[in-house]
Amino acid sequence: MSQVMSQEEIDAQSGNLVDEIIRMSDFSFERLPMLDIIGERLADAISVVLPELTGVLCEASLKQLDYLPMAQAADGLNMPSMLGIVVAQNLDGEILVAMDATFALTAMELMLGGDAKGDMERQSEEFTGIEKGFGHRLGAVIATELQRSLMMVGDIDLELDRVETDTDSANVTQPANLCVRMRIAVALAGRTGGVDVVIPYDALEPIRPKLGKIHFGEPSEDGNPWKDQLTGQIERSTVELEAVLTETALPIQTVLNWKPGDTINLWIDDEHEATVVCAETEMFRALMGKRNNGNTAIRITNQIDSEEETEHGRDAY
Repeated sequence: MSQVMSQEEIDAQSGNLVDEIIRMSDFSFERLPMLDIIGERLADAISVVLPELTGVLCEASLKQLDYLPMAQAADGLNMPSMLGIVVAQNLDGEILVAMDATFALTAMELMLGGDAKGDMERQSEEFTGIEKGFGHRLGAVIATELQRSLMMVGDIDLELDRVETDTDSANVTQPANLCVRMRIAVALAGRTGGVDVVIPYDALEPIRPKLGKIHFGEPSEDGNPWKDQLTGQIERSTVELEAVLTETALPIQTVLNWKPGDTINLWIDDEHEATVVCAETEMFRALMGKRNNGNTAIRITNQIDSEEETEHGRDAY
């Protein structure tokens, strides 16, 4: 059902819009379309790297990219937040990475092996020393992924310098100076938190020409940046492996007659090799055994090439 607004509300919204137009007209700047692409890439990278730290799936997306004064960006932070100050060696200023409490504390619970179920309940708005330590680790990971995302427009060297909890100590430029804010929503374990990346507009001066036009990287003496990016993403990916001890064909009537306590003869000995399968593709032969701690393990004996797989297929008994 649509909401009917009073004349006073309409006038107030119109006045706010006019004020916003006048305020933004005081800044002399051009929109940098490459930042939208970089923001999307950063969100995708966060979705890939966080599961390595937390052990659960992560969904991150770029919700908003704004050009606004530093004071307004600071007022818009979802406090309490952990505020990471990132030093940019190849830019003309620092970068602010703000991680709100929902995101930072949920990630911390998961990194410590917790379940992080239900809504987060927190009494204090202060962060402990241990929480700040985990926040520093998270901020360093995001700074690394931001550096990877910026590599498509130049060699940028980023490093997390410190983590603050007070906005006055985390200003990366003067309150009236224009900034670019990337607002990323991050969903972890059923909770949705946020990460704000605030970059002073003037800090982008060394790479502004490349940010002002759409391009997807260019060859350099150091190699293909897209190839390096793809290689890094593949190396951080995970796959599921299956160790198949044996396969056998049985009449369906025999299977239907099974009941708890029945013994099934596999017709193999202790030296029989298992087959390691990935995505229905046979990869290795391996021997079963136990480690000193009692856990079952396999030792790879040889690799299965495509010709061997086509010719022989899996063992059948």
